[in-house]
Amino acid sequence: MTVDFKKSIRTLVVEDDSQDFLLIKTALRNSDRADYQVRHLTTLAQATDALVDGDFDILLLDYFLGEHSGLDVLNQAREIHCTKPIVVMTGTNAPELDDMLMKQGAADFIPKDDLSTAFLDRTIRHALERKSAELEIAELVRRDHLTGLGNRVLFEEHMELAIARASRSSSQLAVLFMDLDRFKDVNDSLGHHIGDLLLTLVGDRLKRSVRKSDFVARIGGDEFTVLLDGINSPEDVSQIVEHICKEVCRPAPVSNTTLDVSVSIGVALYPENGELPIELMQKADMALYESKALGPGHYHFFTEHLQARLMRGLELEKALRDALADNEFELFFQPQIDIDSQQIAGLEALIRWRRSDGELVSPDEFIPVAVRCGLIVPIGQWVIETACSIISRWRKAGIRVPMSINVSPRQLKFNGFVDHLLDCVRHHELAPGDLEIELTEEVFIDSGVSYRQMMQKIKDAGVRIAIDDFGTGYSSMRYLRDLPLDRIKIDRSFVSGNGEASLSEPAITQSILSLAHGLHLEVVAEGVETNEQVNLLCQQGCRYFQGYHFYRPMPLAELEPRLSNH
Repeated sequence: MTVDFKKSIRTLVVEDDSQDFLLIKTALRNSDRADYQVRHLTTLAQATDALVDGDFDILLLDYFLGEHSGLDVLNQAREIHCTKPIVVMTGTNAPELDDMLMKQGAADFIPKDDLSTAFLDRTIRHALERKSAELEIAELVRRDHLTGLGNRVLFEEHMELAIARASRSSSQLAVLFMDLDRFKDVNDSLGHHIGDLLLTLVGDRLKRSVRKSDFVARIGGDEFTVLLDGINSPEDVSQIVEHICKEVCRPAPVSNTTLDVSVSIGVALYPENGELPIELMQKADMALYESKALGPGHYHFFTEHLQARLMRGLELEKALRDALADNEFELFFQPQIDIDSQQIAGLEALIRWRRSDGELVSPDEFIPVAVRCGLIVPIGQWVIETACSIISRWRKAGIRVPMSINVSPRQLKFNGFVDHLLDCVRHHELAPGDLEIELTEEVFIDSGVSYRQMMQKIKDAGVRIAIDDFGTGYSSMRYLRDLPLDRIKIDRSFVSGNGEASLSEPAITQSILSLAHGLHLEVVAEGVETNEQVNLLCQQGCRYFQGYHFYRPMPLAELEPRLSNH
């Protein structure tokens, strides 16, 4: 790695002794090897501002700056990820000081008693060449290998510098989170190589659709981020975002086909929505999810409504962690009825959170938070352990009623899920059929060999497998045939979704029942609320029912007397 010394080298000298600065300046101007453009600063505050601006090639730093030291400048440089070399000038020859400076990020050090032109030339050249080589290597690991754009690490570094500049100039900036709508469909239908070509094309379009002062990165999958610097108003951002959408969403010729492209974008503004990179990225991400809820091709700014939701989510996350430690969860149970015998044929265990003040928090509120922050895994383990313990206790009391528990896709992807489940089954000596896991169709979208093996292992241990909310996801008849399933649960939206006494979607319920019976699978109709729905489903061949018409979910203390009578 060589540095071109024919061009000017912008040299920043931070030195509070005027005589020492004069010596340095004279030595640099006597150089025949380089044209040094020297700028002089005398205080830590001036040096900090200069680091943020980055308008220099090398910094020569006096170790002692009044009541401060060169370590303060090095620390500031490290915090803002300054990429320019800093050479420290010391008035002592203590080896331990030199070692400490190098560990703190100094490119080199110069004893002040040897400020000759030749020595400065050599030191500066080596510092520039070494820093250039370091940056080139670092750049390789901070670039997305597919698109050549920056990755998350590089994006966050650019954000930190941009925020520091915006703070000093009282200006604004915007962070955009963007992903491709229905990108998974491209990968699934055309193959990952076509998906990669599309990502490369979109990355190139995105980079060409923003200003030179902006920065684009790919942070994973089909997710891109854009840093818009020097923004005057939200209206400026809207214009840029609309231009991005127009450019990126043109039909994309990829391989031998042309793809329709649309994107969803979330926007967060500095300083209105936050002053730290992590805050802005988190809020832009939340705004992205809000835009996706509006449908493909939308963008959304982070708002106070989302801020309130974020704060509620953070509060819930902390409270959930405390609830797990303090054992504030409990199981409610909703019976499933065998219409032929009019008896309870099974139970669905439903988690409830009763806070220490007695408030019962809705699962619709805390489950999404638990999934998002990863707590769904330990909470799911608690459900499995508790359900197995209750089943074991009932068996010893002469009560045998199968129990089903819900398992989220996030739980299933946890490496220890199957081992934990089967350990609990063995520990509590459950019999085959005592326990059933309910999975949503989302789990089976990518039902490859590994999932089939996992399901078979669970089935071989005597645990039944059901599909919950059947018909509401991306249904595929292939997984019904290939996986060791036991039964299907018709989603409540097809039974009582319209709020009327009759069935909401009788043609769909009939189709599901016919399909399941042809595959020798049991069927449970969920959300049954009226006698008319029961009669119509019976006529269609349904035997098992679950819903308010028979029982509402109830706590253990209310359920057990009914089971004893049963």
